Amino acid sequence: MPSDKPLKTVITVLAAEPNTRLGCCDADGPAVWVRVTAWSPRRAFLTDAAPFLAVSGRETEDLPGLRFFADLDLNNPPKNDDTSGEHLEWPGLGLCPPVPAEWLTARDEDDPGAPAGAEEEVPPVLSVIARGLPGPQGSKTHVGGGRMIESSAKVKPWRDVVAWSAIAARNRVRGWSQLTGPVALSLTFTMPRPRSHFGTGRNAEVVRPSAPARPDVTPDLDKLVRATCDALKTARVYRDDAQVVEYRAPFGQWYDTDHGTVPLVLDGPGCVIQLWPLDAKGAGR
Repeated sequence: MPSDKPLKTVITVLAAEPNTRLGCCDADGPAVWVRVTAWSPRRAFLTDAAPFLAVSGRETEDLPGLRFFADLDLNNPPKNDDTSGEHLEWPGLGLCPPVPAEWLTARDEDDPGAPAGAEEEVPPVLSVIARGLPGPQGSKTHVGGGRMIESSAKVKPWRDVVAWSAIAARNRVRGWSQLTGPVALSLTFTMPRPRSHFGTGRNAEVVRPSAPARPDVTPDLDKLVRATCDALKTARVYRDDAQVVEYRAPFGQWYDTDHGTVPLVLDGPGCVIQLWPLDAKGAGR
């Protein structure tokens, strides 16, 4: 069953409006259009810019493009019938640190840590950052009349997030064409660490020594992979997920508390997806 427990979620500022009257306010003031991918990758929300200005220390015109995080209930997005301006609250709002550029590029061939004689790494042909709570696909429930539905309510929102993120990523690749041959795939899933893994009082932000280092509970990794690969097919990244013949590191699940120490682990729930087409000999190209 879906949980209404708040989760640390990424908010992207799409645009700023210096003078806008929101339905919640009596005077004009700065507002921003934001996207919460876990709520809807296709909808923007108009909201008061004041908390974003306070947290970032930036001017209104500098907010577009910045990413923030807040503790949100992912299962209860704002209703679609509010057209006079959203009066939204952003508990635990903070500014996301930038992802280090070196995490998203291939290792330099002169890296002293590379084994002697090692070949230069081939960069992925496509990198996708999908932000949202990964949902597992595979377990089904019989609802009568011979009909089966996915047991997890998180599957469809996650597939939507991956598909739209992949479409946006491939549209940024000049000369992109759908992958038609064998493919190697890397998936770095970031899961929210449960509140119970943290201490209390002064240690509320400190992970307990007894907490597991990696997610070792549901959702199963293979079911997350299945949902993600199906979404890549929907996005026409490749014709069929049967083309995925190789998994490459990094591949697996980590907690968001590993952000900043483990490459490609995000600062909130989601997944970094990387793909390499393989040549006739099965090597990256």
